[in-house]
Amino acid sequence: MRKSQSFERAEPAQMTQEALEERYQETLEAAARCLSYRALSVNALREKLLARGCQADAVDYALAYLEAHGFLDDQKYAESTVRSYERRGYGTLRIRQELRRRGVDDVAAGEVLAGYAPDWEAMETLLEKRLHGDLSDRKEVNKAIAALQRRGFLWEDIRTALDRYGASIAESFD
Repeated sequence: MRKSQSFERAEPAQMTQEALEERYQETLEAAARCLSYRALSVNALREKLLARGCQADAVDYALAYLEAHGFLDDQKYAESTVRSYERRGYGTLRIRQELRRRGVDDVAAGEVLAGYAPDWEAMETLLEKRLHGDLSDRKEVNKAIAALQRRGFLWEDIRTALDRYGASIAESFD
């Protein structure tokens, strides 16, 4: 962006065709550099480019170009993020929160999470680590439940995991 510093704040109507093309090309190159480091959502890339001083019209052009050529896709980015957090043992709520934090819109996040199923093995592993097979201490069971909730698992999934583990929860616990 160094070359275009002198006309960066000029309105597109006041710029020559060459200057406009240079602004758009520099913004596109900056966007490509950002994506070369790691994948980003459309919103996250927009924020990065605007924070770097790129003009909104050039940013819109760069984003449209990258989306049209398949270099920027919120759906694929969301799927990748879900897989990553699922491998780490997180639940639906935590994954949705992370998608929102990373700038993925709620529609794309909802579509990706619609096919998400909780990792029962990870939940059972956490229960075994916390409870060591001893279900008699209600306080420890509650701590294990709280740990699963902090990892973002839904209450229905926690109940199912506890049932599978062998610890039934009283209906009044809801």
